[in-house]
Amino acid sequence: MSYAETIDEAIVNCKHQTVFMQRCLSQNALMDALKHTSIMLTELRNPALSPKQYYELYILCFDSLSLLSNYLVESHPKKHHLADLYELVQYAGNILPRLYLMITVGSSYLQSPDAPREEILKDMIEMCRGVQNPIRGLFLRYYLSQRTKPFLDNGLVDKKFSISFIISNFVEMNKLWVRLQHQGPLKEREQRTRERKELQILIGANLVRLSQIVENDVQLYQAEVLPSVLEQVVQCRDVVSQEYLLDVICQVFPDEFHLVTLSSLLDTTLKLNPEVAINKVVLNLVERLNGYLERKDGSLDADITSKLSSLDITDNDKNLFFVFWSYLNQISEERPDVSVLEFSPLIQSIMRLTLQWYPGKIANIETLFKFLYDKCKDYGKALPQEWDNRFEDVFFSEAITSDPEFFYEVLTKCEFYQKLLALQSKTLQKVMINKILDYLLSHDVRISVKAELEKVLLICEPLTTHQPQTPAETQSDALQLTANTEPGLDDWLSHPDQEKLVKLVHLCYSKSIKRHADLLLCCKASFHKGGKNMRFTYSAIICTFWKLIRRAHLKSIKKPARAEKLRAFLKQMFKFISRCANELFNVCGASCVDMIYKLHLETASLADQLSLSEIAYDFFTQAFTIFEDSLSDSRTQFQGIVNMAQALQKTRSLYDDSYYDTLITRCTLHGSKLLRKQDQCRAVYLCSHLWWATEISLLGEEEGVTESFFREGKRVLECLQRSLRVADSIMDSVQSCHLMIEILNRCCYYFIHGEEQSTHVGTKYINGLIELITTNIDALKLEEPSSENDLEPSQALYFIGPDGTYLHLPSNNSVSIVTTKPPAITIAELISIPTQYFQRTLDYIHDQKDVDVRFKAINA
Repeated sequence: MSYAETIDEAIVNCKHQTVFMQRCLSQNALMDALKHTSIMLTELRNPALSPKQYYELYILCFDSLSLLSNYLVESHPKKHHLADLYELVQYAGNILPRLYLMITVGSSYLQSPDAPREEILKDMIEMCRGVQNPIRGLFLRYYLSQRTKPFLDNGLVDKKFSISFIISNFVEMNKLWVRLQHQGPLKEREQRTRERKELQILIGANLVRLSQIVENDVQLYQAEVLPSVLEQVVQCRDVVSQEYLLDVICQVFPDEFHLVTLSSLLDTTLKLNPEVAINKVVLNLVERLNGYLERKDGSLDADITSKLSSLDITDNDKNLFFVFWSYLNQISEERPDVSVLEFSPLIQSIMRLTLQWYPGKIANIETLFKFLYDKCKDYGKALPQEWDNRFEDVFFSEAITSDPEFFYEVLTKCEFYQKLLALQSKTLQKVMINKILDYLLSHDVRISVKAELEKVLLICEPLTTHQPQTPAETQSDALQLTANTEPGLDDWLSHPDQEKLVKLVHLCYSKSIKRHADLLLCCKASFHKGGKNMRFTYSAIICTFWKLIRRAHLKSIKKPARAEKLRAFLKQMFKFISRCANELFNVCGASCVDMIYKLHLETASLADQLSLSEIAYDFFTQAFTIFEDSLSDSRTQFQGIVNMAQALQKTRSLYDDSYYDTLITRCTLHGSKLLRKQDQCRAVYLCSHLWWATEISLLGEEEGVTESFFREGKRVLECLQRSLRVADSIMDSVQSCHLMIEILNRCCYYFIHGEEQSTHVGTKYINGLIELITTNIDALKLEEPSSENDLEPSQALYFIGPDGTYLHLPSNNSVSIVTTKPPAITIAELISIPTQYFQRTLDYIHDQKDVDVRFKAINA
């Protein structure tokens, strides 16, 4: 008998022979039926069939043999005796059909109560040794497994015999499956691997059967089943087989079994082929054990504790983490070929397991990080950047980041977390620090212990420590110093990590003011290593000290018994601020001098609000020193005078000891010495307000009630007169007129808010100023060419800004303002600027005559 050449012919032949077999059975012609069955089974001898084709043909044959088996069972012993048939079919001509028929008849005979079941089963499994072709042998033994399943599962055969039978069949099937890998040329190796994976379910079915028979008998599984299966797994030395079988073991047997035999499973992984991915096995085990605990409501109840006590380890510490920890050390000692990279997923999985089973056990996490740190140190060279993603998963594992409090504990108590991070590439270090800072900020994790803050700052050290600059960066910094520029939006956008460090300062908090100050000083010490980056970080420390000073002040009011100590420490914090500002100036210099100047002014204002006049005076003095020595740009100087005047005008504690008079005189003097005359003019008339204090409602002051206002009208008039002389001396007639009108507006302000005898700004002076402005504007109009049409006041679209630039307001009155240079403006448009400005002021004076009778004396 021969087999068909193609799979299609083979299928057709099987179907035909099945029909013939059924016809013979219906006629009780058993011998003829067996003959047709044997012809059908011959198709299974075709060596050219692929695993998929063979499986398709096998299914057809299985269905046909099921029909034959049903007939044999029904006909026994009326028409024939199955014991006789069992002997008879063994005389079939070809071994493969012979064994299929023998299994079919033998399995049918097993259903008979008087059948010697164990002898028949032994005989059948021994006879299957006659087929050593991998694919044929696999399917033959799979057929044996399917046919004998009802008898092994239902207790018709002794349980231990059933287990022995299935294990024997499993061992032989696995050997055949492994042998399939080594057939054919080497170039087809990958194809054979794919074909083997298509057949793996045949081998796995045996382990499924074992799990069904063992049921809940842990002792039987631990003593007989697992050792036999693991022995075969180790002995086969085949990568595909070992990976698959260990995966099946993890999946098909109950979680309790794995809990008890954990050490045996882990020890087995150490004996596998070096090419086997141990990680996959361990990950599967971890997932099963974690799933087991979840199904037990996540707690170590008495049942789990009792199972842990039966763990197959000799140590007294019956602890899952100890088992896995011992396993890691074994791998490190016995498998030096396992790389650091391969350990990282193992560490992650064990980390997840230990936190699931022993929540909050920080010592276990520290142990794992130390292990990985030692492995990285043993690597002996810089870790490849290709490993960054894997290590990033370890540092930011979901197991430790799911709870903000626990992650913070890891950062502050796991010494080797920081040490391991320090071994990584600079790129990964910065990525991880940014992720850590984002995490702390998004969860608003408060830092209240100095030792913990030091640990966090130590982790952030790659960002806080100044890194050597490239030549391009050095040149860029030099240009910045020359330009006297401040850190603006572009700087912050290019240094987002520094912004996060700044936010870290605001996470520091303690109810104790002294401890809070210690936290800030700790941040300062760390940020000082940042070199030029201090321009981003120090301002946050100073601002936080301001808040802390206010806290101390309020507490001293509420707790008089501690007021003296609090006031003493409050003054000490002003010294801390001064030191911060000095260090910032010494390191960053001109690159942030304007910011340092403003920080001094704000600190001085704060000291004044707390009635600390000497401290306020000292900070104002330091601000003047910075102004004199370091503010060289004319625009910056003018703005500096404005800022100084604003700060001084609101002070109150400086009135004593002539502090205030000294400072405002100095401020006005600096204003009068500015480079550009328009800046001098504006600075001096703004400084006039320094001699005319106004009410601050938050301090309880009220005009007409409060009598302690610092007001010297004579000095106010002197400032206005000086600014007028400067305005009159300006050669640009448009600018000169414009400044005079600005001075007129100031005069109107003083005229409204004080009596003439107190402000010395009366109707005579205002009328004289109006006459002067009118004369100058008339002179301006003489400059206008007759060819140009005069613009109506309502048509004016141009204004002069405080820095002397010409501003254009679009006709749609939108807020956007475009700076326009004089060449783009006609003479008529230039002349209209002060003309219309003056007219608006005169209109205002005219309207005020209905409100204040004093204004009727003004010739507007």
